[in-house]
Amino acid sequence: MTRLVRLREGMAKEKIPALLLTNPINIGYLSGFAGSEDIALVTFKKAILLTDFRYLEEAKKKVINFQIKKRKGPLLKALVPALNKPKIKKLGFEAEHLSYSRHRFFSKNLKGIRLIPTRGLVEDLRRLKDQGEISLIRKAIEITEKALVKTLKKIKASIKEREVAALLEYEIKKAGAEGSAFPPIVAFGRRTSYPHSKPSSARLKKGDLIKIDWGAIYQGYSSDLTRIFVFERATEKQRRIYSLLYRAQSEAIEKIKPGIECARVDKIARDIITKEGYGKFFGHGLGHGIGREVHEEPYLKSEDDTLLEPGMVLTVEPGIYIPGWGGMRIEDMVLVTERGCKVLSRRAPKELPEL
Repeated sequence: MTRLVRLREGMAKEKIPALLLTNPINIGYLSGFAGSEDIALVTFKKAILLTDFRYLEEAKKKVINFQIKKRKGPLLKALVPALNKPKIKKLGFEAEHLSYSRHRFFSKNLKGIRLIPTRGLVEDLRRLKDQGEISLIRKAIEITEKALVKTLKKIKASIKEREVAALLEYEIKKAGAEGSAFPPIVAFGRRTSYPHSKPSSARLKKGDLIKIDWGAIYQGYSSDLTRIFVFERATEKQRRIYSLLYRAQSEAIEKIKPGIECARVDKIARDIITKEGYGKFFGHGLGHGIGREVHEEPYLKSEDDTLLEPGMVLTVEPGIYIPGWGGMRIEDMVLVTERGCKVLSRRAPKELPEL
């Protein structure tokens, strides 16, 4: 079943005869391509991509199942004819991706058309990955892991966090990715207690923890991994906390299967960490869906009651962050299968690695 067919089924359930798409991620998912300012219109009988001269040639090579129309002049001028044949009275729009100013503009100028906010019509489809998508995600992971191996060989005393981040981005592109899925998170020593710190000019010293959270984009699909190392010799506390995180992650992964709630998976790991006295230092969700975007539904967190289904790809990333001491996070990617799950990345090592 094609993505457009599945989308139209969702539109029918919501009684939306026409849907205006403005999120480039969703447009690309459905059509195979999206320029920076493209919009798309989907009805029960047609699908149109409106693009401009800058992207026209590329769109003609990549777009599938959509009629391509070249935009000339203002967006509204190109959109109105498409809405008039057939005459559309109700137009759904992506509530989370249409700006307030553009909504006001449409409301004022699209006479006789009622604008209906929609949420998740395309995002719900994106939760379940097909075999082609899974292959691309696997390739993104392979590139990500290869980039780290090469970068680790260049880490030495006094290297800066920013230098490590730059090396990662270089190796990711060199290995064939479009680029990093997000700016790499690289932190040394006490700065590892910042869950999402930006790389700084801090230099690596003996005994420092090294936290690296990085990912790649390959043909539109993302990877996201986190690894922890210690420079030279690890302390007993460092080993103990790493071992606790590994156990929490392992037990959560073992329970991932179709039909289990996201919140339940989060609780499995969180209870283990809390029982050892570190619960207050684990302040984020256990993981998230990943695919066209680094963070997408569903989420492994206490507020998400989504039931896992085969084809979902998720991160599993317990973390402990102690102000003034440092922090650790172990992150791998898993695919929900018919009977359980499969770890797509090379599992984080059981013991804290020393560089």
